[in-house]
Amino acid sequence: MHRLGTIEEARAKVLADARCCMDRIRNISSIPFDDPDTAVDILQRVRSESYEDLNQIQHEHLALCAVEWFLKEGICPRETEWHWNPRQTGDDKKPDLMGLHNGTTLVSAEITTSANPDGSIDTRMRNTLAKLTQQDGQLHYFVRTPSMATRANTKIRKSAWNIRVVELLCRAP
Repeated sequence: MHRLGTIEEARAKVLADARCCMDRIRNISSIPFDDPDTAVDILQRVRSESYEDLNQIQHEHLALCAVEWFLKEGICPRETEWHWNPRQTGDDKKPDLMGLHNGTTLVSAEITTSANPDGSIDTRMRNTLAKLTQQDGQLHYFVRTPSMATRANTKIRKSAWNIRVVELLCRAP
């Protein structure tokens, strides 16, 4: 896990990452083409050079929105020390986001930006929620859509886990 730093620094990181990704997409998409083979080659390049960033930047943004939500809701004090895995690069032992205060873990959270709980996403959700139950502090699962919230709440209820699902629509303050 990495220390988050200030919210302003984290917001600047998300913005810089998004700008870099969009610049790369603009550069690739500006390549001219006159035949379907070249067009598909360019599309494949856009996908291969942006796919991971498209997923990871959304993840780090939602993690940042979760921090802001914890502070706004008064669940964590302003002095909370935040640690995160902004790019889903954590191991299977640490949460995506953790808030510590005076050496005590107040909250642990997992983040998903998936829109629908279909197929492998549904299986991954169960595994992620099970992992979250092994963490310290209040447990939260942050999602972006009502369908993900509904599915997560069903899994949590059936397994009798003490996890709060939070649906966040991130907007600038």
